[in-house]
Amino acid sequence: MAQSFDYGFVIRCSCTLSFTLGLFVLMPVMLNLFSSPLSPSFSINIFDDQAFNMTTRTNLTIHFGLKLKNKNSAIGLHYPDQLNITFSYFPNVSMIVSLAYYNLDGFYQGNGKGRLVRDVVETSSFPGVLEGTDFIAFRVDLVATYKYKLAGSKRHKVELGCVVGVNVTNGTKIQMGFNRLVEPGLDSKLKKVEYNSY
Repeated sequence: MAQSFDYGFVIRCSCTLSFTLGLFVLMPVMLNLFSSPLSPSFSINIFDDQAFNMTTRTNLTIHFGLKLKNKNSAIGLHYPDQLNITFSYFPNVSMIVSLAYYNLDGFYQGNGKGRLVRDVVETSSFPGVLEGTDFIAFRVDLVATYKYKLAGSKRHKVELGCVVGVNVTNGTKIQMGFNRLVEPGLDSKLKKVEYNSY
C-alpha cells in the first residue's frame, strides 16, 4: 500500500519557518528604522550664480539656494513652524551685523526626500570687509523646528549656521558650492554672538 504524502504538514512548516525568519530578521531592521530616526540635514549656497560687485555700495541682493534633506528612508518629517534664516557679516572677529532675514513657511517632507529652495533676499545695507583681510565674511543662520511622522513625536529645534567668505578683489567665494549648516560651537567661527546694528 502506497504511503500518502502530507502536504498540509509541509505548508505548516514553511509558514512557521517564514514567520520565524521574518520575526528575527525583519523585526530588528524595522526597530532600527523607527527607534533611532535621523535629524534632517541643511546646506546653503550663496553667490555661486551671481556676480559679486564691490563697486556699488547700495543694498545687496543675495541669491541663495537652501537644501533640506530628510535622511530617514521610512519616516516623514513635518516642519510645523516657519524656518527662519538670518544673513549677517563680520566687520571684525568679535562683532556680527545682521543684513537680512528670510522666512520659509512650514511644510511636510516625505521619506528620504530632499527639497531645494531658491530665492533672493534684499539686504538692509552693504557689508564691510573683515578687518585686516580682503574678503567679506558672511554668516548664515537657520532656526527651525521639526517633528517625525510618528505617534507621540515631539518638536525638535535646530539652530545651525555657516560662514561663507567672498574675496572682494575678484568676487569669488573661498568655498564653492553648498555649505553644510552646523551647530554653533562645533566651529570656532560659529560661536553664538550678540547681533549688532550699525
